[in-house]
Amino acid sequence: MKRTLIFVAGATLAFCPMVKAQDAAAQVERGRQLFARVTKGTACASCHSMEGVGTAVGPDLKKLAGVIGPRGLATTIQMTMTCYVQEVTLKSGRTFPGMEKSKANGVVEMWDLSKFPANLVTVKESEIVSQKTNSTWGHPPTKAGYTDQELADIIGYLKAASTGTAKTVTPEELQ
Repeated sequence: MKRTLIFVAGATLAFCPMVKAQDAAAQVERGRQLFARVTKGTACASCHSMEGVGTAVGPDLKKLAGVIGPRGLATTIQMTMTCYVQEVTLKSGRTFPGMEKSKANGVVEMWDLSKFPANLVTVKESEIVSQKTNSTWGHPPTKAGYTDQELADIIGYLKAASTGTAKTVTPEELQ
């Protein structure tokens, strides 16, 4: 009887890393799906690109997820305002939430975030009356109503895609 119990305990211990790897792989896949398409709110891929999926409007999440821990990523995902988005007013009177892509030779390319998906517009610098801190546009995930587990799945995916290593992220790590 002792030998059987010892063998079973040994087999269980040897099996645990494989179970953890399967859990991490499943989480990465759930996170990948949530990143690309979500039924509640705007998918991350609407503004961010990862592994060739999405639109590279917002900051590079691969770089960000490679250096920030799960809690920091959760905070970033849930923030209501971002420093990248400006309220842009043109001489024509048109105002929109915009994010600058490039500026050269008196011409500015910026993403118009009032459109969905975001629209890349080109304007002459002389046509811009003001660019100030945005007070109306909100980071879309704040309205999505993700569960703690869904948020952990997205972060597990981002971490795996940026580091090449899948590791389970728990909702407790986001607190």
